[in-house]
Amino acid sequence: MASDNRNDRDDESEVVWVDDTGPVPAPPEGTLLSIGNVAKMFNVSRLALRNYEVRGLIKRRHRVGNTRVYGWADCDRIAFIIKGRKAGLSLSEIGPILKAVDEDASADSVKEGRTLCLDLIDRLDRRRQALRDALAELRHLHTLLSSKLGRGGETD
Repeated sequence: MASDNRNDRDDESEVVWVDDTGPVPAPPEGTLLSIGNVAKMFNVSRLALRNYEVRGLIKRRHRVGNTRVYGWADCDRIAFIIKGRKAGLSLSEIGPILKAVDEDASADSVKEGRTLCLDLIDRLDRRRQALRDALAELRHLHTLLSSKLGRGGETD
């Protein structure tokens, strides 16, 4: 059953890392993107990007005229923010991690970020197990309901 094998694969096999240095070439040094382009690229609002700026999660490089522009490093950070938010993390949980990965981060900040990473990994792993349990139960119930239909019950 091919569909059952799909569920057995390691969850991380489908993860795509924005900072992956694989076969995709890096963008030209100094490439800048407008706030509108970045918003479209990540399917977020300009207001969300401004909010990330105000919270110190991303740093707008400068303006070209009246347009806010971002670099590719900001895009890496935005991708992490979006992944974290989809996983249920708050911006206040994401912030210290991003602060810790800054080149000028203090040793205390790095330690705090590392500890927070481990705590969040544990929390997300527990949530993943709960999701797996719920999916297994739903698959079982689907099989049960399908067998009922096979015994003379109504069909779709």
